[in-house]
Amino acid sequence: MDPSEQTTRRRLPGAGVAAAIAIVAATVAAYFSTFGFGFVDRDDSSYVYRNYHLTARVTLHTLRWVVLSFSPDNWFPLTRLSYLGDYKLVGLRAGYYHAENVLIHCAAAVVLLVFLRRATGRLWPSAFVAAVFALHPLHVESVAWVAERKDVLSALFWFASLWAWVRYTEQPGLRRYSEALALFSLGLMSKPMIVTLPCTLVLLDVWPLRRGPLRRRIAEKIPFFALSCGVMALTIAAQRGAIKPMDTFPLPLRLANALVTTAIYIGDTLWPARLWAIHAYPRSVPAWQVIGAAAGILTVSAAALLQRRNRPWLATGWFWFLITLIPVIGLVQTGPQSRADRYMYVPMTGLAILLAWGAAESVGRWPGLRRAAAALGIAACLAMAVRTWQQTQYWKDTDALLSHSLDMDGSDYEALNHLASNMVASNPAGQPNVMTEVIEYDRKAVRLRPDVATVHNNLGFMLCHAGQYEEGMAELREALRIEPTLADAHDNLADALLRTGHPDEAVAEAEAALRLNPLNAGLHNNLGSWLWHMPGRADDAIRHMEEAIRIDPDFPAAQHNLAVVLLNTPGRLADAVAHFAEGVRIEPDSPATHIDLANALDRMPGMQQEAGRQRDEALQLQLNAAPQ
Repeated sequence: MDPSEQTTRRRLPGAGVAAAIAIVAATVAAYFSTFGFGFVDRDDSSYVYRNYHLTARVTLHTLRWVVLSFSPDNWFPLTRLSYLGDYKLVGLRAGYYHAENVLIHCAAAVVLLVFLRRATGRLWPSAFVAAVFALHPLHVESVAWVAERKDVLSALFWFASLWAWVRYTEQPGLRRYSEALALFSLGLMSKPMIVTLPCTLVLLDVWPLRRGPLRRRIAEKIPFFALSCGVMALTIAAQRGAIKPMDTFPLPLRLANALVTTAIYIGDTLWPARLWAIHAYPRSVPAWQVIGAAAGILTVSAAALLQRRNRPWLATGWFWFLITLIPVIGLVQTGPQSRADRYMYVPMTGLAILLAWGAAESVGRWPGLRRAAAALGIAACLAMAVRTWQQTQYWKDTDALLSHSLDMDGSDYEALNHLASNMVASNPAGQPNVMTEVIEYDRKAVRLRPDVATVHNNLGFMLCHAGQYEEGMAELREALRIEPTLADAHDNLADALLRTGHPDEAVAEAEAALRLNPLNAGLHNNLGSWLWHMPGRADDAIRHMEEAIRIDPDFPAAQHNLAVVLLNTPGRLADAVAHFAEGVRIEPDSPATHIDLANALDRMPGMQQEAGRQRDEALQLQLNAAPQ
């Protein structure tokens, strides 16, 4: 590389700074309404507003949860740490969480601009790619959904790692190499989808870095690949309970869905007119769609390989898109969705590179097109910003999100299930009229997809919740007939069996759920609670409750249940008090936890004064919570 060109690449000139400012301003304008949005009842509850780890006092147990926990079904300690910091600073004021997502998204777009500018020496194509990343409505799900903080964080570190890698290739050395590796590690701790980054580094060596034969460059990326393999192993372990077996979604169906979904993603990138949050898995995929998608993908891939010398940006952009999509394309299926807008958060950058450098090549050949290309690019960015603002409105609350999904696809059984669950969460008292409507939504989902185990499980759970145990258990057994490895159905059936006077069968179902998901603290806690009420099973009950706490020390229900069991076990009073005290640590603003601890302390000699202090604390909390 020419030294003068290298110096030019390192700088972001005044025009580059102006472009970065314009991108940030447009992005904030497009997402500004989200600053007034609340949380949605799709993962935001388990990640933030019902997450007892955030409300507890910060201790070693909290840090253990941040670093080691797999709940819920994933490993992303840096994302957890960001939620913890937000809660300690602003509590549950959702607008601040949304604002932080937008600011991180803006930062990722700027770093993408800086990385591409430095790697290619071309400002305006780089600015267009960054603008597409920042403003495209396909990215609304990742930015406007608080639970997708992991997307924006991992992308920020993804692009920062690529920028650091470019610096390393300019001046190889341990320090710069370590910077790239460290940033990659932070990305992995934000979301495991970044595991494909080492492959992206290989693509960058082809273009724009042009570093010579690949064989010479593979060895230096071994530490990156090693980290990816380690995190993939962690992710598989974390998602053990969420991974769908092959008999639920057979491999031919998964391959067909992957091919067609890839084509849909390209279409949504070029024309994002119909975007919604929930896409249920199809029962089948038409052969003509599979053949057409496969033919298109193979044709573009062949063209990219044939043009790798004359148009190397084509291979880098296209294979960036395909490779980064692999972890989320559904070959290893987690959850019931067929596709999701958020999965295009980083892969779309490859398609944007194709468009930007394709346009730049055309302008280079026909300079007269320069003004038209600039005007078209600006118009496209403005159109994306307007469409993004429109798309954000569907994320203002759960009802708006689910209603839009059903408007887009009235046969989407997953949206119906989510709508039913949201109605139950919004009406904890379980009014009969609400439960009737909820059950009807779940029945409609079953009618739409009687071959899907989760819809039978949801209907069965709701029927049992409404006291219709016979029909509810029939639905739960149907769910297990379709998918014997569905741990939730085993757990729900266990609860129903216990409530209808079949404790032995209930324990068998609970043990089956635990065999499928042995690291689930909730399942251990449930089984322990049930065993406690069975003659001669007290020791087993304590063992399972202790295992629940070992897995998740900040699990308040497990701490409370174990404390109650120990309080009624001869010689375990001190242990009971210790667990009640842990309950106070986890939920210090709950009057009930202080009362529980006070009642236990009353039984210990010399602890009456401390018991009184706990009751005073409970009373003060009740007074503070009372309407003024």
